[in-house]
Amino acid sequence: MQIYLIQTYAPQVADSFHGQDMLLALATLELNPQLIFQGDALLQIRAGNDQERHGKSLQKRYGLLALFDAPEPWVFAEDLVAMELTVDDLVIDVVVKSADEVNELLAKSSKVLRF
Repeated sequence: MQIYLIQTYAPQVADSFHGQDMLLALATLELNPQLIFQGDALLQIRAGNDQERHGKSLQKRYGLLALFDAPEPWVFAEDLVAMELTVDDLVIDVVVKSADEVNELLAKSSKVLRF
């Protein structure tokens, strides 16, 4: 069973942290969800764009994923182009996928969480 967790909000939005909390909780339970950054959520991992809430760094907490053997997050190639970013502009390692490829996988899954 693959769980997909899609982050869609810009880093300034509180739901960014809510999605991250869910992601880390699932990873702690060894469910290892596949994280996907979509649209403005890509800014959550852009270098120099960290946000803090209640003393917690959004970007530093994404670094915790490596401790849980979670799969590398996916980003849409189209979003990178639209935002004029490359993977070198991001603070964590990611896998670049096309929107069509990801949407095909999501259509087959009943475990999709959006934040």
